[in-house]
Amino acid sequence: MNFEEFRKDIEAKIASIAEFELQEYHYEPHSFGNGILAYRIKGQFHKFLYDGRENELTWLVSKPHEKYFGATFKEIFKTDGLELDLGRIEKEIKNGT
Repeated sequence: MNFEEFRKDIEAKIASIAEFELQEYHYEPHSFGNGILAYRIKGQFHKFLYDGRENELTWLVSKPHEKYFGATFKEIFKTDGLELDLGRIEKEIKNGT
């Protein structure tokens, strides 16, 4: 799975749980497939950073009701590859509110 496919997959999974707004999308297919993807979900920002060279996905979450630029993020999950199951996504979105 590449980062563009991950975007489609994660958006379908999030849409089944809650409404969301895309805040940032940046994909570098010629630079190891690195990518940044950020959404506003239930008043919080969820940011996914993918390091294609290390094949590592990091999920960050902001404090509630911050503005995107200037928000402080904390890491909530890190994994190898671009797979996130629906149960994990539901858990983190519910815990964030």
